[in-house]
Amino acid sequence: MNNKQKLIEDVNYLLANASSEELDVVASLLKAAKEKQDGQFRSYISALMKVESNFLEDGDYEVRIPIRPLIHNPLNIVHGGITATLVDIAMGSLVHQSLPEHQTAVTTELKLNYVKPGIGDELICIAKILNKGKSIYVCEAKVYNDKNSLIAIATGSFFIIRSPK
Repeated sequence: MNNKQKLIEDVNYLLANASSEELDVVASLLKAAKEKQDGQFRSYISALMKVESNFLEDGDYEVRIPIRPLIHNPLNIVHGGITATLVDIAMGSLVHQSLPEHQTAVTTELKLNYVKPGIGDELICIAKILNKGKSIYVCEAKVYNDKNSLIAIATGSFFIIRSPK
């Protein structure tokens, strides 16, 4: 049996035995893969998390994701790794967008303090650049839920490199 046949068999078994929550998760995974394939997102993780982003009037960068069962941990709160990914996306994207086209950035350090459980309808991350060095940028990010409750505070360092394009 080849990989494609095995996948079809596994999907059919899952669909026949899935709860409504499991069906929602599978639908989310398939939709994310299609959206990445169609070019709506630059990465699978951004498509999976349903990342929406924009610059704020003060130059800070806002990234929002809906809270869905797909990103919950066993306690039914947002998995800490998802929150870490959210702040890394927000800070890294802000740094990348502030650089000339021939440069990009990679995360060299990420420090995260979780303040409250990730619950609600969405998480909103606000990132700002604290220091622009020649080869290292330092950023800060705060994560809130839709009730404006602080969920996490983060700092990160980003190493500037030549863009591989």
